[in-house]
Amino acid sequence: MYKGKVLSFRQIVASSMILATGVISFSTTLMAQTCGGTGTPPIATSQGQEFLLCFMQNEVPAYDETSFRYQDIYVASAVDTGITQVTITCKAFPGWRKDIFLAPREAQSYRLSTDPVVGGPGKDAIMEDCGNINKTVFRVVSTAPIACYGMNNKQFTADAFLALPKTLTGPAGIEYRIMSFTNSTSIVPEMPSEFAVAAFDSNTTVKIVPSARTCNGDDSGKTLTFILNAGEGVQIQTDRFTPLLDMTGSDIHSDKPIAVYGGHARTEVPLGYAFDDNGTERTTRDHLCEAMPPYSTWGYSFVTKNFGRPVGDVLRVLAGVDGTVVKINNQVWGIPMRANTFRDTIITPSILPLGNIITVETDPNHLVLVGMIAHSAADVPGTGDPFLTIVPSLNQLYSDFSYFICNDSLQYSSTEQHLIIAAEASIAGNIMVDSTLVPASNFTSIPWPLFEGKHYVAATIDQHMGTHRIVCPAIPGSGFTILAYGWGHVISYGYPAGLLLKPTNGIMPMKSEIPNVSPGPGASWSAPPPSIIIRNILTEPVYFDSARISYTQNKKNVNVRLKKDIAMQVGTIESAEEKTLELVTSEPIDDVITGKVRVWYHSKLWVDMYPVDFPFVITPAQNAGVSNDASIVAVLENFPNPASGKTTVHFRIPSRAAVSVKIYDALGRVARTLMQTVVNSGDQNIQVSTKGMEPGEYTLELLAPELGISEHRHLVVVE
Repeated sequence: MYKGKVLSFRQIVASSMILATGVISFSTTLMAQTCGGTGTPPIATSQGQEFLLCFMQNEVPAYDETSFRYQDIYVASAVDTGITQVTITCKAFPGWRKDIFLAPREAQSYRLSTDPVVGGPGKDAIMEDCGNINKTVFRVVSTAPIACYGMNNKQFTADAFLALPKTLTGPAGIEYRIMSFTNSTSIVPEMPSEFAVAAFDSNTTVKIVPSARTCNGDDSGKTLTFILNAGEGVQIQTDRFTPLLDMTGSDIHSDKPIAVYGGHARTEVPLGYAFDDNGTERTTRDHLCEAMPPYSTWGYSFVTKNFGRPVGDVLRVLAGVDGTVVKINNQVWGIPMRANTFRDTIITPSILPLGNIITVETDPNHLVLVGMIAHSAADVPGTGDPFLTIVPSLNQLYSDFSYFICNDSLQYSSTEQHLIIAAEASIAGNIMVDSTLVPASNFTSIPWPLFEGKHYVAATIDQHMGTHRIVCPAIPGSGFTILAYGWGHVISYGYPAGLLLKPTNGIMPMKSEIPNVSPGPGASWSAPPPSIIIRNILTEPVYFDSARISYTQNKKNVNVRLKKDIAMQVGTIESAEEKTLELVTSEPIDDVITGKVRVWYHSKLWVDMYPVDFPFVITPAQNAGVSNDASIVAVLENFPNPASGKTTVHFRIPSRAAVSVKIYDALGRVARTLMQTVVNSGDQNIQVSTKGMEPGEYTLELLAPELGISEHRHLVVVE
């Protein structure tokens, strides 16, 4: 029904609107209304009826009956009438099930570790192994929408997470990036950086590209493929005997909906905050865990707050694509970020112009994932310790959440439970928590505009344990974000208490392994043509509407276009599918052309997603000098890494070109310029002394603009 209507309409539009450049341009609003859009976008929130929960390893590598540990599942009714039945099962315990019955807006918790089947001798609810298919995945289904959370608690190390549901309109996605944290500077084998993936449906193919060496010896960048059945998962951890590894930025994509969790078995935050001035080890490490939202729902405008302690907290930003420019509190933060890399900063009330509020901004084509990791307790014994939470984005505002605050008063202080609210300034004073208005005076205003040019406010309010509901009934269409956290004795937890998870992007650019090279004048060229690669990251088909090409360099004004019309001849891209779209030029070229292809599109459920840019570089064949040897590509690496005293930077380029090699510090400043000259093709080595460089994280950069090369690598300098 839907596809037929789309194609017939496209044929009519395309035949009358193809421009001389070969680019179709027409109203995407008209397209959405005419060819199958739902008209009213569905509501996709963290409330749903089917969830998968993975309790990742929490410090101990094997079950320990003498340790104090438990795993809880919290469920909260999101409806006003009727009884909601919630059923919990797990393939690791065949025949076992737990039924919970919720009254309207009621919440209950269930402790898995005290269940005689799940928590009996020699059993555990935690995924203990690495790199193997694991059945310790808990499936939660309900007869009506609920909110679902998990708590993973061991003595002195704990965190909790908001589970994300599988629904037709919800966030169960197929493209993910991991947010985690760095392994301790101490070699502590039972405390690796980690993440977990679980499948909702049988015969789900999951491809994982870890960002660090794994405990099974797989190098970073190697693709790991798993075929998972419904209710099965896999946990991936870093090499346990190598410090400073971090799974943040690991790439995960699948062909069916999955649930993904990221975190750390146990770590100090910030890195190295594990010993006092006398060298005595602190009790400062803690478990980190959080459900990862799919890439399609990431954002570009965020408001959050310091968690209230003078020592501050770590803000971590993970970039989705190359060239991501990040602004912190309305100021550009360092150099543009590359895809799947992250950047940290410690935010404290003393350095923030707004007290303890912080804002993060990019542009709609450079989606990011923002996390906050609470600082380790600054005294021993202390209140709190690290936890990881994902910061909700302002392009995911919603006006009605049922949510849950941890009810374990034995481990967590009943007076130290909090909720951070970020909202449009226009609704301050109209937000109700449990039928009580939050006073407008509780909110702090942010002086610069953020998402959609509007002004926003933020507040932290105290919460009692148990279930809550937050609404804004007075101003329809407005919304807010919520983030919950709580402190105990050297433990803590935090999570986005509820999320709107509307797709921001439905497609994303994939890096091509084929050089973007076009024949020069009179050249005979048999290599593949320049192209862009598009991947559908939704759980439903995407329909292309139009494409437009713009240039950042095109001195001869050569016309570049897609070889096939994207709406009429390319048409549709299925869920998880990748398509290569060829570029052609109007004449042979003798100079480099750079630019981007902007693509408009929609799906059956979502008609208002942002267009996506696909950068390209087209190089004349006779200038590029590309060898027939496909193994000769741009390479940048250094060894050893981490570096102490010295390191060797190695790079390789496919042809003679002007090259720049630099090292940037964590603030984006040039720390060292290693090379800035013309070099021949092939291998190059640069001996680098790290003397005078402060210990920490750096970025190694290789640029060769005329070849379209922009490579970056993570460099760690230690004493």
